[in-house]
Amino acid sequence: MIVRRPETEAPIRWQCSVCDDTGVISNWENSPFDLRRRGLTVTQPADNVVIANDVAAALRNLQLLDPDSERLVFRIHAQHDGAVLSATEDDLEELIGAVAAEANHEPNRRRQQRLDAAFDALNDAAADRG
Repeated sequence: MIVRRPETEAPIRWQCSVCDDTGVISNWENSPFDLRRRGLTVTQPADNVVIANDVAAALRNLQLLDPDSERLVFRIHAQHDGAVLSATEDDLEELIGAVAAEANHEPNRRRQQRLDAAFDALNDAAADRG
């Protein structure tokens, strides 16, 4: 999926990179899918963390994320040897907590194992940073 939004207030244009189907997403502003920050925030330097594709997939399936963590997960992008998560130390710790909470309450054993693997990968990445 290729997504283009040339201006902040413009509709979002998308194109399938496989079948060339296209479309426009409009009226997303101020909806539950609007992940823009509502005010000014102080930014911190972020580091790129390479994660496995299956870890990225598990993160994209998290259901109980706050908007900051959702922004973090949706910024993950593909790379030749996995996926890249760009996160500050605080963002990574927050995401690790969200993964742990969801894994601890997951009744589906297979999904819990995927979340546990994602938790371990993120913990290893946090340890490597520090």
